[in-house]
Amino acid sequence: MADGSGCGGEARMRVEGGFAHLPGRATDSCVPLERLPGDERAALARLADEAAFFDCTPQPAAPRPDARTYTIGLTIDGRSRELRVAEPIRDPKLAELVSTVRRLTRERGGA
Repeated sequence: MADGSGCGGEARMRVEGGFAHLPGRATDSCVPLERLPGDERAALARLADEAAFFDCTPQPAAPRPDARTYTIGLTIDGRSRELRVAEPIRDPKLAELVSTVRRLTRERGGA
């Protein structure tokens, strides 16, 4: 896991479960933040702050059939955290952050 120094950090995403889930087929991806334009990096940091990502206490979620579980990891400005959240994500800011990280890691990341 990067410490955020030098490279500016990273965004990581692991998706497990969902409809027709096959064990062992979870997807992992990561994108170094230096791959993102400055406005996207700033937007990601803003979303993390708005969702209180680095400080929140996740609410336990009971496993649900066909629901996905997201493990989101962020390293931004020397702060680093990994958080596991399950569908449905009730906090709209956290849901927006998860959606954004998932999109960014799919579009610009790799396994």
